Amino acid sequence: MIREIFVPLLRSASDGAALDAAMVLARAHKAHVTSLVTLEHPMPLVTEFGYVPSEASQRQLDESRAAAEALAARTRAQLAHEDVTSEVRVTEVMLLWSEETAALHARHCDLTVMGGPDAQDPSPHFGLNFKTLLMHSGRPVLVVPQGATVSAPARRVVIAWKPTAEAARAVHEALPLLAASSQIDVLMIDPQVTEGRHGEQPGADIAHHLARHGLTVNVVAQPREGRSDGAAILRHVQDVGADLLVMGGYGHARWREVVLGGATRNILEGARTAVLFSH
Repeated sequence: MIREIFVPLLRSASDGAALDAAMVLARAHKAHVTSLVTLEHPMPLVTEFGYVPSEASQRQLDESRAAAEALAARTRAQLAHEDVTSEVRVTEVMLLWSEETAALHARHCDLTVMGGPDAQDPSPHFGLNFKTLLMHSGRPVLVVPQGATVSAPARRVVIAWKPTAEAARAVHEALPLLAASSQIDVLMIDPQVTEGRHGEQPGADIAHHLARHGLTVNVVAQPREGRSDGAAILRHVQDVGADLLVMGGYGHARWREVVLGGATRNILEGARTAVLFSH
């Protein structure tokens, strides 16, 4: 059940896509939408005598505060025309990073909806927010790239399935977004037919579980064919025209994924459709 949706505004080109998706979901689930604009205070000058007030820092803070309030005002004006209840918060961050503050707010909602990475912004801003929200909020994160559309319920769904805790949580948290009318593929890339992995009939157990929720699924075992898992998943999503991808994010070797890259990172960089991640 989705009753409150959290939208962190990252000041990126895909913020609009996130807000649009949140409105679609809020109308379908009669949910409240909470948006957040964070404002980080500039680091003060520290000397042996303690903190030293800086005129330049104060000027920077005043300008940032005005920009944050202006963004909040524009968002409130936009949401005022929607037939859902909503609020826009402005939070000044002094002792925490902005992404940590966003994760604190997300913990009191059912779902976080955020825009996808901005190809025009090479800074690590998106990645820091995504990793922190996914790994520290305890809530699923729906990433909506610029240009993607979200349906409620989702029409064509791909579940990137591995028998991991993260993937199982992602499937469970996707259930409110699905319906009996949804066409669902349970996609496995080179599944291992072993007792400790996919079992003797890969995908059968999760298919039976979804069937007990009134859902009909198509189990697809796809060879990797020299591609990475992320590339193989994205190819299938594109081939079937899915409007939602569901997957676990950052598995047991998440430190390796964060540093070296992996399926989560590949999906984030290449997805053109909405992706629901859970950790």
